[in-house]
Amino acid sequence: MYQIFVVEDELLIRQNIRTIIENMEGPYAFCGEASDGEMALSMMQDLMPDILLTDIKMPFLDGFGLIRLAKGMMPWLKTAIITGYGDFEYAKEAISLGVNQYLLKPVLQAELVKTIEQLAAQIDQSRASRGQLPEGLNEDEMMWALRQQLLREILYGLSDTERILERALVLKLDIIRSHYLTAVCSFNLGETNHRVLRSYVRRILDGEESLLYYFNDADKMTILAYDNNEEALNEHLYQLANILKHELSDICESQTIVIGDDVDRLGAICEAYKAAAEMLKTVSAVAAGTVVNVKDSAQVSAELIRIDSPFGEKFQEKLQFAKPEDVPRLLDEVLSSPEGKQFESLMFRYHALISLSKTAAYLMANNVAGADENELAIKLNGQFDLISASGSEGAFRKTAAEILQYALKFRASRCREMNYQQIIRQAQDYVKKNFGDPNISLVSTARHVGMSSAYFSTVFSQTAGRSFISYLTAVRLEKAKELLAKTDMRLSDIAVEVGYNEPNYFSHVFRKAEGMTPKDYRARVSTPGLS
Repeated sequence: MYQIFVVEDELLIRQNIRTIIENMEGPYAFCGEASDGEMALSMMQDLMPDILLTDIKMPFLDGFGLIRLAKGMMPWLKTAIITGYGDFEYAKEAISLGVNQYLLKPVLQAELVKTIEQLAAQIDQSRASRGQLPEGLNEDEMMWALRQQLLREILYGLSDTERILERALVLKLDIIRSHYLTAVCSFNLGETNHRVLRSYVRRILDGEESLLYYFNDADKMTILAYDNNEEALNEHLYQLANILKHELSDICESQTIVIGDDVDRLGAICEAYKAAAEMLKTVSAVAAGTVVNVKDSAQVSAELIRIDSPFGEKFQEKLQFAKPEDVPRLLDEVLSSPEGKQFESLMFRYHALISLSKTAAYLMANNVAGADENELAIKLNGQFDLISASGSEGAFRKTAAEILQYALKFRASRCREMNYQQIIRQAQDYVKKNFGDPNISLVSTARHVGMSSAYFSTVFSQTAGRSFISYLTAVRLEKAKELLAKTDMRLSDIAVEVGYNEPNYFSHVFRKAEGMTPKDYRARVSTPGLS
């Protein structure tokens, strides 16, 4: 299965791309979407997609910045840019980043499907060549890289148990045990280069048996240890955690380690890893430099919810009538108030972000019929790293602004979408009343609803799911079929009645749509048993 992530700040375009992917035949899965690069990067860290489709010009973090950072975390990622900018400088930047495809808007469905299939073929080619030894890489280095890749597939649930065991057999790893334990590590490197960290870690861990490790990021690593003895396994992993803290103390300012739940099968490791990784975010913010067990999460969470919300009714009242550009000013009013000193507390900042997420979810839920406010709040918390954002006042203000601006933009986009639907209904009513006029056209209909013809054409196609001409033709032919079946009118008169001055052209259009001539259709529907 090829997991595809889409980043596009225009809601209608994003929805259109999502629909195309969801309707594709084959092993293609739409795994997520975002309206800007910064939000996308946070989500992609959890989703680990295979293919990224992104625009260039977006708020907060543009497409090039997203690709640069995402490829640093996910070297396997295949990327395609979908943009309205065809400038040479953009193309040159895309080439320098190793972008696989560069598409110009508007993108046809067939073109997008072909691009995704080509990216999938490149992924297959990369997977097929993994067993080949690259030039300049010795066998030990290749085995180390392949073991890293195997653990990545286990942690992120990218392969089933059968494939994992097949890969383990090739790598001469006996990983079938009754107990598995993960440890997720975060290293505060300071001025240390991440390559130095990897060198140190390899020196410590490469001689260890019944153990795999994987660098999730430049400063993050996950260890998987396995044994048939639960007590021995726990003791071994805690001992390794202490060894790492001691041996790496010269190159790391601090190390935070979360040890996950013990599980009894390979397929359960993925969920245990996710829980430990989530816990690491909390611990890194409130208790950096410690070694804890994921079971301690209840105690840490209890410490984080003892503070009242700092944003009262007056703030929320102002927010109801605010625009995205008003958000920084509203936040500064709170931060510069006498109560602003409370934000010197990390705990207070964290709880404030939770409160703002709920406020944002409320704003969004009010613009989506049947939306669940709690579900939206959970989704927002997943998109924004609230724990990390609580680490400093600057990061807090930035994330708080992004959450609220996201909600206000969402509200505005839903309003625009509702307006679009109203405009399309107005246009359709106009067509139904005037389809018999041979002069009715996209231009005249666009003028009727108060839009430019080019913009109206795009909005109509994306909202109605078909082009304007296709809709007009369908309305005309539906009326023509009614007249053919229920009247004795001549074909030439019917053609004029439904807006065609040329009977021959009417017959051509009818036959193309219905697979038969108007005359044959009349004969068919007037013959008993064939109607």
